[in-house]
Amino acid sequence: MASSGNALAKSANSGSLEIITTVSTVAEARALPPGAVVGDLHGGVTFSDAVAEILERRSVHGWREVAIEQTSWTVIHLNR
Repeated sequence: MASSGNALAKSANSGSLEIITTVSTVAEARALPPGAVVGDLHGGVTFSDAVAEILERRSVHGWREVAIEQTSWTVIHLNR
């Protein structure tokens, strides 16, 4: 585990991919660096609507389902 501010990063796929699993506020969502990957195991429902909206604005592709070591994640890649 690593942290960036209050956002919690959980290491997935043997440490080759860092997935941020907790973003509590809109300010945290805006502060995440481009290139960050945010996600959860519950279809994105663990993020508030306001946080999810900011994350979606920062991504070209939106939320995607990704299988990592037989676990299905819903992730969003921040590229802006």
